[in-house]
Amino acid sequence: MTFTTSAATAASHTAMGPVAEKKRIMALDLVRGVAVLGILLINIEGFGHPYGLNELAASGDAPAANLWAWIITNTLFEGTQRTLFSLLFGAGAILLTSRMEEKGSGVLVADIYYRRTIWLIIFGMIHAYLLLWDGGDILFSYGIAALFLFPLRKLAPKYLFAIGIVGLLIFDAQNTYEAGERTELNANYIDVQRVLTSGGELTETQRETIDDWNEEMEWVAPTEEVLQRRIKEHTGSYWEMFVARAPETVEAHSRGLYRWQFLDVFAIMVFGMALMKLGVMTLRRPTRIYWLMVIVGYGIGLPVSLWETMTIMSGGFDMVSRVATWPTYNLGRVANAAGHLGLLLLFCRSGWLKRLQQSLAAVGRMALTNYIMQTIICAFIFWGVGFKLYGVLERYELYYVVFAIWIFQLIASPIWFRYCKFGPLEWLWRSLTYVEKQPMRRMAQAAPAAE
Repeated sequence: MTFTTSAATAASHTAMGPVAEKKRIMALDLVRGVAVLGILLINIEGFGHPYGLNELAASGDAPAANLWAWIITNTLFEGTQRTLFSLLFGAGAILLTSRMEEKGSGVLVADIYYRRTIWLIIFGMIHAYLLLWDGGDILFSYGIAALFLFPLRKLAPKYLFAIGIVGLLIFDAQNTYEAGERTELNANYIDVQRVLTSGGELTETQRETIDDWNEEMEWVAPTEEVLQRRIKEHTGSYWEMFVARAPETVEAHSRGLYRWQFLDVFAIMVFGMALMKLGVMTLRRPTRIYWLMVIVGYGIGLPVSLWETMTIMSGGFDMVSRVATWPTYNLGRVANAAGHLGLLLLFCRSGWLKRLQQSLAAVGRMALTNYIMQTIICAFIFWGVGFKLYGVLERYELYYVVFAIWIFQLIASPIWFRYCKFGPLEWLWRSLTYVEKQPMRRMAQAAPAAE
């Protein structure tokens, strides 16, 4: 790889280059490490489980451990790890731009910020299209949302919170509207079935209702034919999987992005910017603030999430019970994420289990590498490029794979940093961002002088 730039620009980029290791904020690295490990609890279903919630809605044939695995992840982790990542991304935008603006001109800061963001979008596209991650990629969504953060970096925290709240309220309004549409679709489909049962003729609108219902059920309650198609797509050749995944990625990176992802991540990123400005993310606030985050966050989030879980279970995991939880989804996941964040920052401040904290921080320092590594490992375990275990393991057995990957990354990440300054993809990202090859290897420690 060759990087070329003018001498003056290179000098400016060097002065404004990546933060020195001694200036890193361990709290941010630790929370990022937990988030990148935690996100696998949710993503693992996309890697190895084609069934949706089908086996949970079945009449007791599946192990009870499957149900408990879903209850725990849905109540405690659904949406929260993505929320932590979004908070950290917003905090990182403030950290990056404020440090650079202390060293150089605003124009060059914008140049670096937007180059960094555009490369993240490209990494997301590579992850989605070439590494075949189902349904697009969150890196792409982060990159698109981050394009809008730079003009907001100077705003006071109260205005940032206001923007984030408005964004979530709009998102909740969309969720509520579409939940109503799907509930109406269910009622219309029941009416159509009554007409068919009585031997009546269907109108064009009623036939469209059947088509819309079948399309919805492909994801909510896939038939055996759909399940076998998914398994065949994931366990075939790389090219077969690419052809199957590409249309879904196009949809996820277009309409899906602006309907489901943009406000989801943008609003929380803005919250992260505000929390960074207030010193919450860097442990500059009193301990009582973090306990307040834990108590209020879990006090709101856990009851909401438990209600959502029980609503879906009591409804037999059908579409109506699931969409009934959409209007409260953001309240539950954001509140729980606030509780998680407060607890993690208290853990970091406590100094307990220092070795574990250092390992988690190392995982977080190379979060991009570890995130992509999870995809590569799971691809070889579950997909046609490897052992073809897609659809083979029970839901609860997927978490054995998760725990094994966690152990590997917690051990490997600190070892990597004994010899290198950056994770492999972090090094590439920084080199592309600053248009200058970054030093990768650590300098050998000089021997102490003889007395």
